[in-house]
Amino acid sequence: MHQIKGLIFDMDGVLLDSEPLHLKAYQEFLKEFGVAFSEADNRPFLGRKDVELAEHLISQHALPLDALQLVQQKEEILARLFSANLEPMPGVVKTLQNAQAISLPCAVASSATLPTIMEVTKSLDIARYFQTLTSGDEVPHGKPAPDVYLLAAERIGVLPINCLVIEDSFNGILAAKAAGMKCIAIPCPTTRHQDHSKADKILGTLESLHLDDWCKPASDNSE
Repeated sequence: MHQIKGLIFDMDGVLLDSEPLHLKAYQEFLKEFGVAFSEADNRPFLGRKDVELAEHLISQHALPLDALQLVQQKEEILARLFSANLEPMPGVVKTLQNAQAISLPCAVASSATLPTIMEVTKSLDIARYFQTLTSGDEVPHGKPAPDVYLLAAERIGVLPINCLVIEDSFNGILAAKAAGMKCIAIPCPTTRHQDHSKADKILGTLESLHLDDWCKPASDNSE
């Protein structure tokens, strides 16, 4: 296995268990239009860009606004929900500290908007560990396309083949593998039902990740 020289994190479901908050924000927004939106409705869009779901909702329910307006209003509701005390997922802070200790550059590559990524990493007090925050809004194609992961790798100056991605969703895993990267799946409560078999490894939490095993020179790495 190629030596890992960069660590890239998805955000929702990996850094924090935020998927239920995204769902709640959509439900609260759509309620004003008399539209019910369930967890099952949301499942196909897990890991994908908000604008894709917005376009689907507008088309499906003839909503009187465009996709960017819908996303903006949903993000305003989400910001209010995020204003409560957020907690990082188990092992997040320790993994970031371990990465910093061995000078392993870290990035976030998320389908969320950049303001949301910035707010979350700031609220969790982990922003200082990341060399770059990369949003799906900055690339032409969202997950499961590899664009956001390739941009994150470019920004931290690491070849895709030397990057390790931490993901929780099927679409995110597909994106990481399409980028030519190694991928560890850590299913969150919302994505436990999904297929994670394309990941290189599946862990219960980040607490089980041993970076030293992945960052050894290729000749010494038997993973």
